[in-house]
Amino acid sequence: MNNSSMQAILATHLDEYREHHRLSPQQASACHRIEICRTAVLGGEQVRCSQCAFEQYRYHSCRNRHCPQCQRQASEAWCEQRTAQLLPVPYFHLVFTLPHPLNPWAELHPEVIYRLLFQSAWATLKGFANDPKRLDGELGMVAILHTWGQNLSRHKTVCKGQQK
Repeated sequence: MNNSSMQAILATHLDEYREHHRLSPQQASACHRIEICRTAVLGGEQVRCSQCAFEQYRYHSCRNRHCPQCQRQASEAWCEQRTAQLLPVPYFHLVFTLPHPLNPWAELHPEVIYRLLFQSAWATLKGFANDPKRLDGELGMVAILHTWGQNLSRHKTVCKGQQK
């Protein structure tokens, strides 16, 4: 195991972290899957090169979306696809955050609250774009809803009993 891998970090620090913090069931599951990824716990298979007859045992991966071993290629492919779609114009990263007092409403009515959040964000940006004192032009938007915080804690919003 690489000492800088996520598995090594979890093996070194997760128990101590758990002494002071409670993990949600989703966080605990993700940590467990990452810990056992590509180990004997998940099993594997013997593979053999048809050219040189070299044999090697390969362990199965956890396939968890948070696992850096499993999702690195998918993440890089996604980034390459998005980069290929870029136009030769300036881009800006903006974050619109739902005020925390609205989180209980988002738990009860996620479709309505999130639709209104996206509509409000677009209306705000469009207002700036149409203002002759600011941009006086047109813009486009790629919008992504993140329901996890920077510290990987789940935002308190649920859609029909499922994690978003």
